Amino acid sequence: MLLRFQVTNHASLRDEQELSLIASDRHPGRAERELANGEHSVVPVVAVYGQNASGKSNVIDAIEWMRGAVLSSFRSWDPTVGVPRRPFALRQDAGAWPSTFSMDFALDGVHYEFGFTVDDDRVTEEWLYFHPDRKANRLYERTGDSVVFGRSLTGRKKAIAELLRPNSLYLSVAAAHGHPRLSEVYRWFQHGLRLATDRNFRGRLDHTVRLLLDTRDKNDSAVVDLLRFADLGVSGLEIEEPDESVLDEYRRITQAMRDVLGDKVRVEMPGPRSVRVNHRTGEGVFPLDLADESSGTRTWIGILGPVVSALAEGTVLCVDELDARLHPHLVDALVGIFQSPHLNPSGAQLLFSTHEAALLGKNVRTELYRDQVWFTEKDPESLATRLFPMTEFHVRDSVENLEKRYLAGRYGAVPHLDDDVLRGISLAVGGA
Repeated sequence: MLLRFQVTNHASLRDEQELSLIASDRHPGRAERELANGEHSVVPVVAVYGQNASGKSNVIDAIEWMRGAVLSSFRSWDPTVGVPRRPFALRQDAGAWPSTFSMDFALDGVHYEFGFTVDDDRVTEEWLYFHPDRKANRLYERTGDSVVFGRSLTGRKKAIAELLRPNSLYLSVAAAHGHPRLSEVYRWFQHGLRLATDRNFRGRLDHTVRLLLDTRDKNDSAVVDLLRFADLGVSGLEIEEPDESVLDEYRRITQAMRDVLGDKVRVEMPGPRSVRVNHRTGEGVFPLDLADESSGTRTWIGILGPVVSALAEGTVLCVDELDARLHPHLVDALVGIFQSPHLNPSGAQLLFSTHEAALLGKNVRTELYRDQVWFTEKDPESLATRLFPMTEFHVRDSVENLEKRYLAGRYGAVPHLDDDVLRGISLAVGGA
């Protein structure tokens, strides 16, 4: 369960930006979840709107980067090259400004707060607190290489601190060495928080395939049901295991290149399994290669694995540009699945960026409320992103047409199109 995310100085996000999934109103018709101590209730869906290049994708990217730092800083980051971050670049001496990431989440009903600050060279700060009774209790705080522990944290904490590198997170080191409690926090980032972006399509597709194979011999498969629900003309997927002789040849080529060029050589292996899409007609079932399908069909298949797992496990799914290549009715239906207490009994959460203003209108099956809508907008002077909620405005849920007001610019976060530029283009084209 994700409660809140804060970031400073990442990509277009120069100043401190906060995205909250804490409910400001109660609506029995949506799949809200409450912390065990009653401290907060969180919403199941949050949508982020804004014009092109306003920073919507960088909000999702910042969450993805933080997750990657937790999972990879100890095992994968090169200890000799510092921190592979992307600070806000549109100011003088950009590298001199540190980046800070902080996330509040619930694990087994308990509120945790984890965060860290990095510069180009190292982790300068790191902290982890938990809130068993609405009061923050320290598990550990780090400043540079020095780590101070709270009484609640037991285990081999000091021995783990001796293995700490300047550019690795203490949480990552602790999980790699099997610390029981900190490994649970690590696993929340690993399995409780998933991302769906263009960069990880292959991994998401493999996820869909694994779920399908797990239910191949069962009568019920949420993946197949959602494939049919989307009205894509798809009756199922056909999975073919990889040709071991081809994989052996790739391994032989890779090793030969490494012998000549060094161990850092990477050769992209073919996908572990090939996917064909079955279409049923009056004349039978006809499989087509996934590459021959429309981009919308591929997009839907690629997101089904993360969607089904999130719903089954009650985890968080962050999607960049949910509406890209999908019909508005299908996007509306997907949002509605997460919003519905009946279809989302485990309290999964969907956080997505979008341009689809129809989701705010009156002609959709899913109603988003004011505490579920956020906007991004560029500051005209610094070109930095400002992230702000619809709750900053006076909005009456279920009364006002949010789509109409948004497109009319009442909340900002829409492009300002200069008609004088079009007139100039007309003159230039006419004189060409």
